[in-house]
Amino acid sequence: MDTITIYLDLPAEERWAFASAYRNDINQLIECYLKDIDDYEALFYEMMDAYKAAFLPSDYLQEIAALAHCCDYNADQVLFANLYYDVVKYAFACTAYATWDGETVWHARNLDWWTDNDALKKYTKIFNYTKGGQTVFQSVGWVGFVGVLSGFKPGQFAVTLNAIISEAAPQMARPITFLLREILEGDYRFDTAQKVLKDTEIVCDCLLLLSGTQADELVVIERMPSQSATRTVDGGSIVVTNDYHLLHEWAVDQGNVLGTTSCGRFERAAHLLRQQPPQTADACYRILNDSAVKMGITVQQMVFNTKKNQLVVF
Repeated sequence: MDTITIYLDLPAEERWAFASAYRNDINQLIECYLKDIDDYEALFYEMMDAYKAAFLPSDYLQEIAALAHCCDYNADQVLFANLYYDVVKYAFACTAYATWDGETVWHARNLDWWTDNDALKKYTKIFNYTKGGQTVFQSVGWVGFVGVLSGFKPGQFAVTLNAIISEAAPQMARPITFLLREILEGDYRFDTAQKVLKDTEIVCDCLLLLSGTQADELVVIERMPSQSATRTVDGGSIVVTNDYHLLHEWAVDQGNVLGTTSCGRFERAAHLLRQQPPQTADACYRILNDSAVKMGITVQQMVFNTKKNQLVVF
């Protein structure tokens, strides 16, 4: 798995200069995103300027503008693709869990996301964001995607995002993938990250698994745009798939693969964790790779250990 370093010391417009070598990858990925969200394109462009001014950090907009020079799409199209999760979530599923082994926390996740030609699987990269020669955080993603779906801050916390569909209306607010990068990049610990993820108004619903370095630092934050509930660790482990446990009255009956498999994946992962709690990255992977947990649309499998500063992508 390739690891790419992003130098946060550089001006934002220079951080992705290397991306011109990945022009084909970026073009294929953006083509996939834009095809999926074509129905929303006109509405988004109509409110683009106001949205950027109100909710998007200028550094990230500069990074996106620079990425547009490395592909065949303009900056607004690159931004639109970066906001994929907040526009439409129906292609996402995902299973994640965190567990305390008596000494340290293991945080594992399957990213389940359908795309043509397995583009997301083929172009997956590890990104090492550094400042002053030190790692600030690491994430698993793709060249051209400046937000975060899965990442960890060494010695502090790991966080991963799962999709959920609720009755709550989307809001003009912060995009969740940019918010995740902000807390990973900023001066946050587990407790301050939890507060921000719990209280910040966001565009749409999601489920966040946040883990730290201690036995009691494992939570699932169930989110709607302006509301949240926090599920805490039970029996040393915590599992999240694609349904609410605390905000269940807001849930939508999902007839797609995300909804119909959620409970089964949850129960199987929880059973395996009770049966034999993992103590290595390989043991975590065996749970992720179980036939009742892994899906046909799984594109990434990863394990974080924040205390050991370890990230393994399978």
